[in-house]
Amino acid sequence: WQDQIGGILDGVKLIKSKPGLIQQMNIEIINIPPKALAELNERFAVIYTGQQRLARNILREIVGKVIMRNETIIQILNDIQKLAVEMAFELERGNINEFALLLNKHWELSKLLDPGTTNTCIDYIFSSCEDLIDGKFICGAGGGGFLQVILKKGISKQDLAQRLEEVFQESGVAVYQSELI
Repeated sequence: WQDQIGGILDGVKLIKSKPGLIQQMNIEIINIPPKALAELNERFAVIYTGQQRLARNILREIVGKVIMRNETIIQILNDIQKLAVEMAFELERGNINEFALLLNKHWELSKLLDPGTTNTCIDYIFSSCEDLIDGKFICGAGGGGFLQVILKKGISKQDLAQRLEEVFQESGVAVYQSELI
């Protein structure tokens, strides 16, 4: 539900619900200090990969493991839940560098949760710009084919776009205009 709720309301949000069939969402808008929000907008970039994934396949795999009470999967999901709270906390503190590190942890946990989260192309995109970024993650559970990154201080979106163009030429891999509101 987080993608749908995330798209309806402005701002960065922490969305919670209790277990059960009937979901009641608790939506907490993260109060990012204005200076930190400006920095985040300067350093946040979205990369189109052309690599669309089917969310239903990813979700079917994970839900099946949850239903079977796979201890590893349950622990990863618990860790991701705690990480979301830590990420919100760091954004409220205005600490973009720590948020980027936590985003990387989330990426690593997501790959453990489902190795199909990434592929050779996505890994290559990240590795080709590793020296330009502090944080990385993939958008959504599938479908869109976008990555999100937090650039290192002093690196511009144009620097990232130029690097991707050098490496991927006319493949469609590119930086898209984005802004957190």
